[in-house]
Amino acid sequence: MQNKKEQREQMMLMITDWQDSGLKQRDYCATNNIAYHVFHYWYGVYRANKTETGSFLPVKVVSAVSKEQITIIGVSGIKVQIQLTDKSIGFVKQLLLA
Repeated sequence: MQNKKEQREQMMLMITDWQDSGLKQRDYCATNNIAYHVFHYWYGVYRANKTETGSFLPVKVVSAVSKEQITIIGVSGIKVQIQLTDKSIGFVKQLLLA
């Protein structure tokens, strides 16, 4: 009789073998004389373990204040400085297209 660790290892190998086989779950079970409900249980355990190890961590995004500026010097010598942001780039683009 197998202990729980050996049984778990064997079932995880079974899942990997099924994935490599290209067969549908029921076909794999029929070919290998495995009860479908047993396979389905262990596949659920396998999937739960996969999602735990590859989970995402929350990230807080904070916009950084840019010290860069856009400087526009007009023909008459007027100088306009605007802080460089996504919005200011769009604004300058609109001014130039007008």
